Amino acid sequence: MEMKPQIIHEMPKRYPVDGTFELTVRCNLHCKMCLFRHADSENASIIKKELTTEQWISMADQAAEAGTISLLITGGEPMLRPDFCEIWEGIYKRGFLITLYTNGTLVNDKIMETLRKYPPHKIGITIYGASPGTYEKVCGDSKAYEKAVEGAHRLQTLPSRLEFRTTIIKDNYRDFDAVCQLVEKEFGREYRLIQTRMVTQSVRGACADVRTCRLDPKENVELAFHRGINIIKDFIGDSYDENNLHAVFQDSGEETALKPRLTLFGCDAGMKSYTISWDGQLLGCQMLGNFAQNAVKKGFQKAWEDFPGTVKLPELNETCQKCENQKLCNSCCASRYAETGDLGGCPEYVCQDTAVINRLLRRNER
Repeated sequence: MEMKPQIIHEMPKRYPVDGTFELTVRCNLHCKMCLFRHADSENASIIKKELTTEQWISMADQAAEAGTISLLITGGEPMLRPDFCEIWEGIYKRGFLITLYTNGTLVNDKIMETLRKYPPHKIGITIYGASPGTYEKVCGDSKAYEKAVEGAHRLQTLPSRLEFRTTIIKDNYRDFDAVCQLVEKEFGREYRLIQTRMVTQSVRGACADVRTCRLDPKENVELAFHRGINIIKDFIGDSYDENNLHAVFQDSGEETALKPRLTLFGCDAGMKSYTISWDGQLLGCQMLGNFAQNAVKKGFQKAWEDFPGTVKLPELNETCQKCENQKLCNSCCASRYAETGDLGGCPEYVCQDTAVINRLLRRNER
């Protein structure tokens, strides 16, 4: 009997070039849709387990040695840490292309002095509304609105690339255009608002109950289309004609389901990118804590090398395998787990969102 040769697909080389340091999961705001913030009642125990200043700087040394080029500093709110400036200076001196994510409300003179001396290459500032009232509803703090705007103005004086980010839920849905106008008026037309496309359930023990506040799938998709159309209008100008605007889904024709999976999660997570969590765990994806390696005990390099051996994903559920919309679907194992508690589960919210997109695209094809 003729034996068919067995095809073995080797895992491609992995290089930890893009890192995220999650300095804390604590935050001074209480945003209803936060992925990572834990309940305030946990803060005392969290502080005891957070990596120290010296540990973060040591981790930066090890990450740089392993080949990390770009590094994101985030939280929670990283500026909430009293040693933020010391951590920032120590990490910055390792030579990374460094990005800072912040809500902008805790920018003070000491932090500005540090950032002027060691300016980020990029700063992402979250804006949750265009009024104190909206900030009260979304974040639980009406005073945070003025603090965020003032903090963003101070950060704008740095030689850093600035970008503004937002997440839209029921409480700031009507504020979306106003937030876009706020960014343009306060900071300049060159800045565009980056909106979180999909709001999933909170992860890794965070406390937010996202199902009670996020948009329904129809509103969510319509907002994304509305935002896209506004960008097209700005780009085209007076020649814009809504009657000649059509959205088309182009199928590549590739049988992606038959291809071998040559990544860990179907993306760069654990292949080129990673997160070091507030308590020193190396994660492939910040959303997914299932396959953690202790980077403090093992050291960064060993934790990175060992990480793939822990990743075992289940088969995709039968419903998703047979779904006609799977090529449009935004779900991944992290969002599946966040929504269902199952890495291979079927996330109903994402399914409904994808079905709305499909209907809009098919409508435009007619």
